[in-house]
Amino acid sequence: MSSRWTRYSAGCKTNKTKDIHMIKRTDNAQAEQARRLRIKTQEQRLVKLAVEGAGLSPWEAETLTEVVKEVFFTEPQDNPLRSGQMFYECAEASEGAGKPLDECRLARVVLTIHDPEDMKIHGRQGAEGLRRHCILRLTEEAREQDGLLTQEDLARLLHCDVRTVRRDVAAFRKKGIMVATRGQQKDIGPGVSHRGVAIRHWIEGDDPQEVARKINHSLAAVERYIQAFARVVYLKQKQFDVFATALTMGISVAGVKTYRTVLEKHRNKPEFKRRLKELEIIGGKFFETGDFEKGGPSRGGNAKNGWRMP
Repeated sequence: MSSRWTRYSAGCKTNKTKDIHMIKRTDNAQAEQARRLRIKTQEQRLVKLAVEGAGLSPWEAETLTEVVKEVFFTEPQDNPLRSGQMFYECAEASEGAGKPLDECRLARVVLTIHDPEDMKIHGRQGAEGLRRHCILRLTEEAREQDGLLTQEDLARLLHCDVRTVRRDVAAFRKKGIMVATRGQQKDIGPGVSHRGVAIRHWIEGDDPQEVARKINHSLAAVERYIQAFARVVYLKQKQFDVFATALTMGISVAGVKTYRTVLEKHRNKPEFKRRLKELEIIGGKFFETGDFEKGGPSRGGNAKNGWRMP
């Protein structure tokens, strides 16, 4: 009788625990749903006020809303994580390399630990190739959010030892790529990031497949860099400044500055002029929706749209 009662009691406790977990999950889901609905309602209200109160067009009002979100809701915790992402705290990029880590201000960044294209890279380049690909991705993601990872951070995130990371960083240096770690802070410039190096190889005549092989990156990533560079070039010709370009393209200001630095470095070279027509075609195709005719985000001297310029 006692053993039967024990089993019954244990079963009740198990069911009760399951019920508690289920209630917690339901509460969390409902809280997240309520948060998203609240933000969406606030966005709609702002659009309505901008149209009716400020006389903006619906398109301009929606763009204004995006600017407000960019300014006031850019903290990582304000946006839901995608599958494969995580929050991570690292030293702020503004902290000097010689300052002890325990005295540094920390930046909370979102890092992509697993990406859908990672398995393809592993299949083509093996474990070492994938690890090096991830090193570039993680350091660039942190840098674009005003943070810098250390080699110890990378070892922890990639489940390897620091010596392995150090060897990978040295391999990139031989290729002319400076990995954006805290220890390389003084040597980091927009033109020596892996994006800058990828664009340089492409301008010099390499096709995307060859560029991907040289910088140990996926073909899809290289093609994205080329497309982004083309759009930056196109918008610069339209007199968009750095901030308006970042807003229009949906990328970071640091990313725009990287591409602009490469542009300034190569714009007078014969090989760039040979690529210019191709860049104009790629960049122009992305903006065929007629946004410029609608008074899109900040055409240089358009006073009406001056509020878009941070």
